[in-house]
Amino acid sequence: MKRVSRLRPNRSLPRSSSPPDHLQPFEPALAMRFASANDIPSLVDSFGIAAKTLGFPYYVISRLARSRSACLQRTAFEMICAHYPEEWVRHYQRRDYSSADPVHRAAFANSTPYRWHDIVGLSKTERRLLDEAREAGLAGGLSVPVHQAGGSILLFNLAGPLHFVNDATNSRLAYLISTQFHLELHRLTRAPSRKASHFLTPRQRECLTWVARGKSSIEIGLILGISRYTVDYHIEEAMKVLNFNSRTAAAVNATVQGLVEP
Repeated sequence: MKRVSRLRPNRSLPRSSSPPDHLQPFEPALAMRFASANDIPSLVDSFGIAAKTLGFPYYVISRLARSRSACLQRTAFEMICAHYPEEWVRHYQRRDYSSADPVHRAAFANSTPYRWHDIVGLSKTERRLLDEAREAGLAGGLSVPVHQAGGSILLFNLAGPLHFVNDATNSRLAYLISTQFHLELHRLTRAPSRKASHFLTPRQRECLTWVARGKSSIEIGLILGISRYTVDYHIEEAMKVLNFNSRTAAAVNATVQGLVEP
């Protein structure tokens, strides 16, 4: 007769990788919430709710693009939405930290989620930036880079307590909500706009074309031979026509519709 042995519970055995109880209904509810978003603000709200459910009270979604200039390698940074401590955001902008942020540098070298404290080769400036971020309340961070056609990156930064940053399940779910956001953003920006095709002026299309290529208003002004304030005016008017409150979202929408050159 075959003997069947019973195993006693062993606390040293690895735990199941299934999500905790409070996250069990998370995935289907997440998909429905993102899919039901009817505009970009509601899509951003859905992302914020999902991020907080994972234990990340702070998040930023931005777009990065590398300059095509052969003589000067530069990263263009465009904020889509931000939910960071206001004092840190002001400090970050005053210091122009976007150009020295190691989280941005790491985005071009990674295609999967990475933790901020795992970034190697930090310079003195980069190390100071991360130290100041921790002092401002961003204890730890997890980033998800979503690489797009043309070389730009949609970057999702989530910040919170280290035990949430280090959790393997959280990393997978962070990747899930980021790619879900990207998918639904694509859906929303594909919505046809007859008004846009008829009422975007040639100059507005030119400006959005360069926004889509990662250029700042100053750079676009130099390219087109107009002032940065004129560039800002044309972009703001194009945003009104396309019904977006983000220049990046407007440029993505116009590119998808074929209204500007990729």
